[in-house]
Amino acid sequence: MLLLALDTSTNQSSIALCSEDELYSEYTWRSGNNHSVELLQYIQRIVAENHMTMQQLDAIAVATGPGSFNGVRVALAAAKAFAFSLQKPLVGISTLDIIAAQQQHWRGPVCAVLEAGRSELYAACYAFDEQRDECGESCYHMQQLGDYLLGAPKQLIASVQEQVDRRFGVPGERQLPPVLFCGEINEASRQSLHTHMQESGVLISDVLSTRRAATLALLALERLREGRKDDPLALEPLYLRRPSITTSTRKRPLLDGAAQQSSGHVTTERGEGALRH
Repeated sequence: MLLLALDTSTNQSSIALCSEDELYSEYTWRSGNNHSVELLQYIQRIVAENHMTMQQLDAIAVATGPGSFNGVRVALAAAKAFAFSLQKPLVGISTLDIIAAQQQHWRGPVCAVLEAGRSELYAACYAFDEQRDECGESCYHMQQLGDYLLGAPKQLIASVQEQVDRRFGVPGERQLPPVLFCGEINEASRQSLHTHMQESGVLISDVLSTRRAATLALLALERLREGRKDDPLALEPLYLRRPSITTSTRKRPLLDGAAQQSSGHVTTERGEGALRH
């Protein structure tokens, strides 16, 4: 099965073209705010370099966030367009799942983290069960320990410890395995996490946390083997916070007048989209 995986969730972007047995090409780069400009160029490049066409694809995978409001939507819009026009299966995977899956060899809980702005972090906590496939090779089943989290580092540490205690806590024993924190985290957040976690966690560098689209592809292929796919018309970004919506001061009087004639409050198309998420 030939699969194209797309991830533009943050300033870092990654795409991969692979099958269940072979990685043909992968590009990971720092795109800043140029997701929409660069993504299609890289897709054209990766397909052409492997002497393939888009029609040869069997499925599309995409990272659904959380992350940058605009960044997430760039890859998602492209993936949905390809899946719909080519009539190929589409699989959406949380960006936090991708970050965590790359640390599956850690013998304990893993907490995937991304900057959320306003001195807060997005996070999710996972555990991995090692298994053997029919060929005797090691494989890992990933389980999310609780809900997605959004909060300041101190609040985040407390919530993670609650989730870890429910999974790994043993009555009469207070010692819990250390949590591996990974993801794109700025220096201020790192210092705050380190201060509040004390001996309960370990931080790894951003370089070791770099998201790879090949990991996204493997997670998507696993779901496809289970018969799970997403509807291109229904798949939406995973936003854990409503985006900041501002209204032009020049247009506000017109909007206010229209709102008073209808429901008594201002509603814009973008605002309606924010409220849905």
